Amino acid sequence: MSKVNYGIDAPSIMRNLIVFGASTVVAGIAIPLLSDNAVLKYISYLIVLVGSVFFTLGIAMFAYGLKGKYRTRDLMLSKIKWTGNENVLDIGTGQGLLMNGAAKYLTTGKSIGIDIWSSKDLSDNSINKTLANAALEGVIDKIEIRNEDARNLSFADNSFDVVLSLLCIHNIEPKADQEKACLEIARVLKPNGIALIGDYIPTTDYAKAFEKAGLKVKSSKPYFTTAYALMWIVEATK
Repeated sequence: MSKVNYGIDAPSIMRNLIVFGASTVVAGIAIPLLSDNAVLKYISYLIVLVGSVFFTLGIAMFAYGLKGKYRTRDLMLSKIKWTGNENVLDIGTGQGLLMNGAAKYLTTGKSIGIDIWSSKDLSDNSINKTLANAALEGVIDKIEIRNEDARNLSFADNSFDVVLSLLCIHNIEPKADQEKACLEIARVLKPNGIALIGDYIPTTDYAKAFEKAGLKVKSSKPYFTTAYALMWIVEATK
């Protein structure tokens, strides 16, 4: 029987961080064993430190993929006062982590996920995988998926009670267009609706864009211990 699997984020980056970090640490340890030079000895300490940082970041990404992303999803969804009739938009849904999680709270509502599905950003990333996960989660009748760009949403103003996004907005290039995505989120959010955006970079700029669009930013802060990795979440209401 198939099991739900929401993939590993940025798998090539994670792998490169772990391999480079481990190799650098080994090289740093080896230098004093091969030379008695005092200068090289001190340089080796720096090499080990740098390698340890890269290795730790890679392991943190792996821990996030295995457990942290589910803890982050649960935290984000717990901040919403669900009634069951919400219209939800998940931007950069990937394999449906937030979309399906939100759908489980719904009765008459709908959870829509949009993405452009890149395997570079998430392992085994495809629309078919997203649909398969929704079926396995038992929410296929409560979800809808679309191939859309967050900078130019097709939805009407004031369409959604909840807008969610996790590890998506930072992928938008050029960086200036990240503000466009935030302004689009504000546009499609209903009055009194809530937007929750999580990313591995500080969400300060997202918060500024939301304020520019007239939203009230409740918080924009880190949740490292929840995600087991770098994670900031901005919460805003309209």
